[in-house]
Amino acid sequence: MALDEWRRSGQTIAAFAREHHVSAPRLYWWRKRLPKDGAVPMMALVPAKIVARSEMAAVVIRLPSGIAIEMASTSPREIAAVVSELERPS
Repeated sequence: MALDEWRRSGQTIAAFAREHHVSAPRLYWWRKRLPKDGAVPMMALVPAKIVARSEMAAVVIRLPSGIAIEMASTSPREIAAVVSELERPS
């Protein structure tokens, strides 16, 4: 992860970002939100597989909080949009 590399580098975030062609504001944003101890974030992706496919296929996204979101007849683009929204900070 870029934050781990930055911490090991001993550089400032700005210097690290310039050297590695990444956004310094993005690194600051992640540093503020992720724990320093390397703990797993509250949301993580888990392996999934398609078990059946039909015209009326449904996708169920289960969150660690127990909430399940079921989407009928979804495209990969729609699923990606939902996951993107779920990952956005509140």
